[in-house]
Amino acid sequence: MNEIFKFLTILPLSILFVSCGSKIEREEISIIYTNDIHGYIGNVDEIDNTKEGLRLSHIAGYVDNLKRNNQKVLLVDAGDEVQGSVYGAIDQGKEMIQIMNKCQFDVATPGNHDFDFGMGGFNYFVDTANYPYISCNFMSIPDEHLVLEPYKIFDIGGAKIGFIGISTPETITSSTPTFFQNDKGEYIYEFVGQSNANELYETVQYYVDEIREKVDVVIALAHTGVGADAIAVGQDSISIINHTSGIDAYIDGHSHTFLPCKEVTNKVGQTCLLTQTGSYLTHFGKLTIDKNNAIAVEMIDDSEFVNQDVHQLEEHLINEVQEQMNTKIATLENPLYIVNAENQKQRIIRARETNLGNFAADSIYWYFNEYKEIDCDLALVNGGGIRDNIFAKDVTYMDAKTVFPFGNQICLVKVKGSVIKDALEMGSCVIGQWDEVADRPAEFGGFFQPAGLKYDISASTISSVVLDETGMFVSVDGEYKVRNVEIYNKELQCYESLDEDKEYSVASFNYILRNDGNGMKMFHDSINIVDYVAEDYIVLAEFMKSFDNGVINNANSALKGYMNMLYDYETPTGSGRINIIE
Repeated sequence: MNEIFKFLTILPLSILFVSCGSKIEREEISIIYTNDIHGYIGNVDEIDNTKEGLRLSHIAGYVDNLKRNNQKVLLVDAGDEVQGSVYGAIDQGKEMIQIMNKCQFDVATPGNHDFDFGMGGFNYFVDTANYPYISCNFMSIPDEHLVLEPYKIFDIGGAKIGFIGISTPETITSSTPTFFQNDKGEYIYEFVGQSNANELYETVQYYVDEIREKVDVVIALAHTGVGADAIAVGQDSISIINHTSGIDAYIDGHSHTFLPCKEVTNKVGQTCLLTQTGSYLTHFGKLTIDKNNAIAVEMIDDSEFVNQDVHQLEEHLINEVQEQMNTKIATLENPLYIVNAENQKQRIIRARETNLGNFAADSIYWYFNEYKEIDCDLALVNGGGIRDNIFAKDVTYMDAKTVFPFGNQICLVKVKGSVIKDALEMGSCVIGQWDEVADRPAEFGGFFQPAGLKYDISASTISSVVLDETGMFVSVDGEYKVRNVEIYNKELQCYESLDEDKEYSVASFNYILRNDGNGMKMFHDSINIVDYVAEDYIVLAEFMKSFDNGVINNANSALKGYMNMLYDYETPTGSGRINIIE
């Protein structure tokens, strides 16, 4: 039986009437919605992995069935459709957009990861898609105009439905900041609300007011989320609803939250329905506006209907990827986690050390020191870049690509110890907080999984990281949460206290070290040693292949010659490189 969650509320009385005041009789309208697909087109059943899980072809089939039964239906998406899995990364999303087209999506709003292939890649999506992308707060700075249309109005079933697009203001820092700059390093794009949440509320309200009198229902199609970091600065979906009026329902994305339906009060005391499907096509949503103007929301986790044209495109892409990626490279004896092993619904890679965090950082540390024979003191991997577990089995290039789907290039820079401490501090800014909605530690994509160093974090110390108006690091104005940072000395084969005045060679993705990713501006003036060395998943695959006898365990580690270095790939919580003092 389908896992279905249903909620019902009544829209404000004002939508019962057209401008002349006469009551309209209209048909039931269904809005099918997705968010944070991240290219997960090859889902399999969790219980029987020989069967397909929920896929876009099933959602398209569900929509087709509604239409066959003469129901009025729209298919919409709230961002991050393409990037995040090997299927989107293998050709920079080109086939994924064709699949979306074949599904006949009606409208979408861009997510932060829809910019991961640069503005050229995003513009390709916009130009190729048969549906419009909308955003009311994505601005071109030189021309002072919107890059996309702010909203889309549909005349359907005797009613006018208006969708207003809203993008998370943290798009620039959570994608790649340099993509939004010119060759002089000047920003030529912005997302209104980056420096001041009130500007975001005012912008949203402006466009809601502009369409409110033209439509019967206003629906936000947003990629803003309800994450703790967004809540802290008022850029989350609940805050946007609280500070505006006129939005009847809010279809959300970005925080990967399974939120079937939440009633949120707007600034004039009216109710707005907030909903988000989670991520990776575990569910899709159905928002129904009936003849009596009541809104019902369902969460659905499967569909008996399949659109064969979409399915054919999915299978073509899946087979293409499998042919290239399913070559065995090693055998993994113990699972590597991004989640809490005791509660696998609880992602912790962006807030806690894990054995996969150790493994991912070690792969870059090893790649420079052993594979390339370039001296590297430490490696840092942002938790937001590590995307999936690997369970005990024969592992392939596909598994490596699933962990690192973004195609980031590794690089090496030289910085002072004080810069390293600032980076760790910013990465630890939300440690000590709890995300009540997601029921997990508050997370930040810039939380670092390290290799070649260890450190403590004081959970009770309030973060004093200062950011500029774009979310970039400026300074630490107070006590540090990060304590007792120690760097592994390869010659002495022991850990030594960080020297804030000493220069160290630091490896990571150029997203972090060269492009200010996750707001890590402290690396901006670092001395480049080598850039564009290798793609992330290739580095991970080569590290897997380096283990003795092709078996990945502690005893066979390619780093076993580094005496007294902390590594543990068999314990889910890792080797104790990050000690959180509660």
